[in-house]
Amino acid sequence: MEGIYYSALRPVIEHKIKNRTCGAVGMTSSSTLSLGFGAGWLHLHAKPDSPGLWWTKEASTIPPDSPSWEHHLKGAPVEKVIQQGADRVIEIHFSSRSPYDAGGIRLIFEGTGRNANIVLVRQTDNRILACLRKVLSGVNRFRAISPGVIYKPPPSSGIPPEEWGSEEIQNLFGVNVTPKLLYQNLEGVGPASARSIIANAGTVTDTVKELGRQLIEEEFTPWQTRFGKVPVSLGDGHPITDPLAPPETDTADRKKEEYRPSRTQLGSILKKRLSSEKKKIRSSQKSLDRLASPDELRSWGNMILTHKKDLRKGMKKATLTDWEGTEIAIKLKESLNPVENANKFFKKAGRVHLEKNRLEERITASMERTDFLQDIQTRLDTMTDEEVTKHLTKLGKPEKKVTGAPLEYTLNGGWRCLVGRNAKQNDHLTFKIAGRDDIWLHARGVAGAHVILKRDGRADNPSTAVMDQAANIAAKHSTTNGVVPVDWTLVKYVRRMKGGGPGQVVYVREKTLFAEA
Repeated sequence: MEGIYYSALRPVIEHKIKNRTCGAVGMTSSSTLSLGFGAGWLHLHAKPDSPGLWWTKEASTIPPDSPSWEHHLKGAPVEKVIQQGADRVIEIHFSSRSPYDAGGIRLIFEGTGRNANIVLVRQTDNRILACLRKVLSGVNRFRAISPGVIYKPPPSSGIPPEEWGSEEIQNLFGVNVTPKLLYQNLEGVGPASARSIIANAGTVTDTVKELGRQLIEEEFTPWQTRFGKVPVSLGDGHPITDPLAPPETDTADRKKEEYRPSRTQLGSILKKRLSSEKKKIRSSQKSLDRLASPDELRSWGNMILTHKKDLRKGMKKATLTDWEGTEIAIKLKESLNPVENANKFFKKAGRVHLEKNRLEERITASMERTDFLQDIQTRLDTMTDEEVTKHLTKLGKPEKKVTGAPLEYTLNGGWRCLVGRNAKQNDHLTFKIAGRDDIWLHARGVAGAHVILKRDGRADNPSTAVMDQAANIAAKHSTTNGVVPVDWTLVKYVRRMKGGGPGQVVYVREKTLFAEA
């Protein structure tokens, strides 16, 4: 979809959800955030290269991976729906739902092709609360997208519709105007709209001027041309009766794109394991190919003994002549004298068959594991959830055992702060060591340590400085950098995630601090 077509979708979306409360939040695919509004579901699909917006009566959703989406959106009423210029960016503004949300929040859908994303932003300070995918500064110099970072909108794609009737436009588009010239200069116009403008009856400048007027005054009649969808009638084609209809996909495609987090996780594990086994096979085969024969090794030992008077301890290699007059470079061990080096080759000759057997057994074992993993990979889409869970349990990375107590810090005022060392210890810390009224902290949306601020029988609450210290500890013990949003709540509001592994939890009634990792 192009930016100017999003202009036609915006009022349709606003009509459906304005002044309504978001009753549910879920994921219908790994790239689709779905919002329930009683009468139906609005789906924001931010898959790179095929983003889109659509509306359905029903949706089969799974809770988002990050609780931030539900925490901030569920129960929040919609104030308005706006568009950033005429570009492919739609914003849904929600009014405040709690004191923490004072000033409201914005859910920003960026349907910008391969850079498509969904971003949740706090209205008061433009701070990002959650995002579908992170964009670090090393990848995009213009802006970074990550929780805790100040949101910066994407740059405008050209001249706004308000100026399409200007003299500048009249001078820019001459007789030999091309589609590329149009979509490189007009905001929100893409290849489909540009070709439709040129194919339309009349001059290009007049068509552009009229299109700009219709966009400004919202005189939309969504239209399907042979080039694609446009917001108004442009040349041959037919009207689009339901602009928010879901994309046309057959049953097989829908099944393939169904959001199954456990299957995605298993698929990722299988891919990594297969890559590892194939590397083992290649490495073992190279070692097997380089393996010298027993006769060759004995020959080298005999040559060293024959020329031992010309050799000395500390040499790295010796270039010697064999019985046929051929020069051969033999690697020596610097710490051994010539006789010891010769004996090393004699001993190695006696063990070659053992090394050969070991490498062949390793290759065979890796090939058998590869066949086993490829069989699971082939059947992944047709497996039951029980089978997927069973294979995840078997193939999941074993947790490293960590001995000793959790890390402990002493903060201002004598407050004790405990930090889990790994997933298993995180689980034990939160559900065995911590008290129900202790304070639990964790960096939002990333892997990291569970941090517990112990009350130890204290009746007072921790100061702002203590909470900032604890948040900094949680940020530093996470897998991200920069400014990090850290959620905190009481331990009694934290529970294990159903079907999740050690340390995977869901929580409610959280508040958020921002700390430097």
